[in-house]
Amino acid sequence: MPRPPALEVSRLSKRYRLGAEAHGVPAIGRWWRRRHATAADDSAFVWALKDVSFHVAEGERIGIIGRNGAGKSTLLKILSRVTHPTCGRAVIRGRIASLLEVGTGFNDDLSGRENVYLNAALHGLDRSEIDARYRDIVAFAELARFMEAPVKAYSSGMRMRLAFAVAAHLDPDILMLDEVLAVGDMSFQRKCLARMNELTSEGRTLLFVSHSMDAVTRFCDRCIWLESGQIRKDGPVEEVVTGYLRRVLGIRPAIGAAEPPGTTAGFATSVDVAREELECDVARIVCVKVLDENGSVASTVAVDRPIQIEIRYQIFGGDTAVDPALHFRREDRTLAFVVAYTDAVRPSGNRRAGHYRVVATVPPNLLNVGVYSVGVALESPDPMHRHLVVDDAISFHVHEPTDPTTTARGRYGREFPGPVRPRLEWETEFSTAACSTTVATERGG
Repeated sequence: MPRPPALEVSRLSKRYRLGAEAHGVPAIGRWWRRRHATAADDSAFVWALKDVSFHVAEGERIGIIGRNGAGKSTLLKILSRVTHPTCGRAVIRGRIASLLEVGTGFNDDLSGRENVYLNAALHGLDRSEIDARYRDIVAFAELARFMEAPVKAYSSGMRMRLAFAVAAHLDPDILMLDEVLAVGDMSFQRKCLARMNELTSEGRTLLFVSHSMDAVTRFCDRCIWLESGQIRKDGPVEEVVTGYLRRVLGIRPAIGAAEPPGTTAGFATSVDVAREELECDVARIVCVKVLDENGSVASTVAVDRPIQIEIRYQIFGGDTAVDPALHFRREDRTLAFVVAYTDAVRPSGNRRAGHYRVVATVPPNLLNVGVYSVGVALESPDPMHRHLVVDDAISFHVHEPTDPTTTARGRYGREFPGPVRPRLEWETEFSTAACSTTVATERGG
């Protein structure tokens, strides 16, 4: 017999009244407004959640994404019993540990040690259970020197460390996290994510709210995209994240103009750029696409996978050599690099009129994580002349793979600055003597 889901959410809704707690309005006045509110007063209400329904199986890792105000935090607050829904129901099976805000549930005047016992007691643990976990909590938080200091003296990072350490050691059946890892340093984030992996490998359930698509892609198998308090999409994490990035960040993995049948059939995709921007007297761009290693149009690609940029263009004729060039930029407009056509098999030279397909491959482990746009140009190399330029023709998102040890990150905890992050080959020599022979030589990437 199949086990029941860990969470069952059915038509969950939460409504707030705008301005109900305005200054100067007596309590009896606020009560009267709520008591006599009607459907005609809809303009005075906002629905933080509306008719949200989904099931979560035991051991699933669910990422919850969406813009600010989409209802993500409201959903977790209802599931954590911090607030009540306006209507609908949520069935929760098992013990919940939630970390909704930095230091939630902490008393500023109590010490770190006292707050550990207070938080654990609020989650239903008795003193003997807390005693058994206390050393592990302190060791995980790396705050042994500060446990007798009042929490009001802690930095936000120290509060987050202690709060996560408590939540992660309560043996929860369901762990809910709301963007808390954004506060900690990268080394502690890795530690937290490793603990999350450990819990989910033991069959615990995870609900993870984050604006970091890298973290969601790496550590969740399923994703729920909330928009205006409703579920816009629920499915495999890469599929949902791809749709979210396309809509919110305007990622465009392909451009093109429709072609008559029998000429360049299959070349084009949707018309995202005006035709006059893709054509000049000498040539025109038919389409440009981002392809993954399987040849499929892709919006997101892992750091350790190759990225192909396919350009299809037409030369109208003449004696001028026309070759493609690409320039890659980060979202902050930082120039990553520029490349020009260098195909030794078909060198640059006078080109006959006709249709051309050129594919440039960006090797794996070159680009850093982030969003990139690609500008495309058709130009003559000698003398240098640009016939046609389309800035930001296409764009894509590069994310960290599930196993970062296959990339240049390795065991490095912090973020890498800059647009590129190549994985180099390293050669190591080790000796037990100051100036003696080599004992061992290791090679790694």
